[in-house]
Amino acid sequence: MYYFLFDNHNSRNQAIDCANDYDREICDNCGAIHIRYKGIFKFKIMGKLYDYYTYIGMPVISEKFLNILRENGFTGYEVSETAPRYGTVTTVGDPIKEKYYSLTVTGRCGPICDMNGEPFPYCKKCKYKMDSIGLIATGVSIAPDAYDGSDLFAFDSLYNIPIISEKVKNVLIKSKLTNLRFVPLTEYIYDAKITKEHAIRRIKKGVAYPELIEAWLKYGVLTEQELNEQLNK
Repeated sequence: MYYFLFDNHNSRNQAIDCANDYDREICDNCGAIHIRYKGIFKFKIMGKLYDYYTYIGMPVISEKFLNILRENGFTGYEVSETAPRYGTVTTVGDPIKEKYYSLTVTGRCGPICDMNGEPFPYCKKCKYKMDSIGLIATGVSIAPDAYDGSDLFAFDSLYNIPIISEKVKNVLIKSKLTNLRFVPLTEYIYDAKITKEHAIRRIKKGVAYPELIEAWLKYGVLTEQELNEQLNK
């Protein structure tokens, strides 16, 4: 069995973003916004120090966590130094002496698929999953022929959310790492729903991309007649 690795998302103990420099790129095919941080990643920790945090798509691990990965020879990741500080939503405190690292997942397993192995709609240019396609489903799966065999890996269309095997999960639990939440892929809620009214508003605003419209037709958000009525106005 495979699992997504999340943190516990405790509002009293969480990682909070500081001002970071980043490059922002908008895909001209699907409209997805891609952010890539530059330099040392800065963040604040509110509350107790834990071994694992996630914030806006950036997993952060403690030195203890990194040592566990290295000692077990796990593959599929890269790390970079960070500059953590204590703080709250509105304040910035002292630097944290303990070392933390940003975790970039390099292992891959192709696009995110439904339980029948069919890929959910994704942008053919930037490869990211398409939101608001008119679908909500329980359970996702990986395409075996697309999995590169790494111990830590992620979907091409849902990158940097770590996926791990039962073996890796057991090692992390045995090591008593804190703030970990394991969600089986078979129980993950793939929520990309959208109302017909919202879809029509996007068409009127000119922000409904061709592949997104194709998904709306596929999943019954709009009929061909309703789409043509909007396009001909």
